[in-house]
Amino acid sequence: MPINYKALFTRLTKRYGGATPESLESVLCPVLIPIRTLDKTIIRIDGQKHYRASFSIALTKECEDLIAPGCTGKFVPKTYKDGGVWREIAKGRILAVDAASFVAEGEVYCGTGGKESETLKALNELSEDDYWELDQYGAAAKVLSGLVEHSLAQVLKAEGYVVRRMPADMAQHIGSYAYFDFEVSKAGVTKKLEAKSLWGTNTKFARLIHSKDPKKGYPTSSCKFATQDFFAVSLFLRTGNIHDFAFARSAPVDVRSYGLPRAGKYPEHVNQNPTCAIGDGKWFGTLDEVWNLD
Repeated sequence: MPINYKALFTRLTKRYGGATPESLESVLCPVLIPIRTLDKTIIRIDGQKHYRASFSIALTKECEDLIAPGCTGKFVPKTYKDGGVWREIAKGRILAVDAASFVAEGEVYCGTGGKESETLKALNELSEDDYWELDQYGAAAKVLSGLVEHSLAQVLKAEGYVVRRMPADMAQHIGSYAYFDFEVSKAGVTKKLEAKSLWGTNTKFARLIHSKDPKKGYPTSSCKFATQDFFAVSLFLRTGNIHDFAFARSAPVDVRSYGLPRAGKYPEHVNQNPTCAIGDGKWFGTLDEVWNLD
């Protein structure tokens, strides 16, 4: 059936009176900015174990109002702009803006520790032909997260599960906050599932992180094993398909062979960045395959 795009746009903007197609695109879609210069010389920052290189971009009418010292974006390959799969090569942060010369200068770095080896690997992949991607109004990551969770719910419902999304917050007089994303039921049995993603800088690894809150039993940003029964990791950053997921049982590997590694300092928590590969005995392509693992 042909899509009525005018009616679709009307539905998308019904709540936001006066929104134009251009404004909707600006909020939903990060802007791709060409790299002006790229200096791959690595320096160590303030004597700390954090390394960076440098880059610059040209300020144009399309992006000048978005660029200020401190704003961050991601370097993505030219192949993505040409129609390929989105992939993060490294991160970029603006350090200075020279409005007179219409140039902004910044640092190229890697998240999670910024080790020299990680920075070198990223720089080996990065070239001036690639692009610096800037989330114009901070909405793109949230939109992607919402699309992933919606897609996960549709995948599970198609497999015969009843899915209930947990509220993002909980009033104290109603009950306690759920530290997982979904209740999933089948044949009268209900279990807890947490939706996560791959690590953008290296999609070989999952990103099993949680908000750090010592008062509520989270002294580290690693997820607790006991919080959920299963993890569902979106493979979008690897495959480019919003419907692709890997599933794992939330159990320690020293207790169950199909389990996940513990965090070093906090054994009740899962390692933040375990490898994630369907078929390795720990990650599976459907929830059915792990549903009955005790």
